[in-house]
Amino acid sequence: MQPRFDVPSHLTIWRDCLKIYVDEKEKLKKAFNDQRLCLTTDIWTSIQNINYMCLTAYWINEGWNLNKRILNFYQFSNHKGETIGQAIESCLLEWGIDNILTVTVDNASSNNLTIKYLKRVTSNWTTNIL
Repeated sequence: MQPRFDVPSHLTIWRDCLKIYVDEKEKLKKAFNDQRLCLTTDIWTSIQNINYMCLTAYWINEGWNLNKRILNFYQFSNHKGETIGQAIESCLLEWGIDNILTVTVDNASSNNLTIKYLKRVTSNWTTNIL
């Protein structure tokens, strides 16, 4: 509508969005420092029979304010406990999170295996309570 407006290329927009994402992720990683994180996960299958999982972190900051952030939104192959556990472990390693207080899951039977897997792989993490 404004002829003097120079439309940026899709590569410029992509690069700018990626920079914002990386900067915001670093800020969030700093916000996680010295915080005990509570995690929740929700898993579902779409109408197209595609499996999705959302991993969310909750923590209370120094001002006693509850914070909530989605860490990752995955598409993955199945609802097996080991697969879910590996996806959560991968996310925690990517974010550098090792100070887990709790993990809350729904009552799906595969979540028993997920929690067992997470207990096993995080048992030697020094700051982990899980």
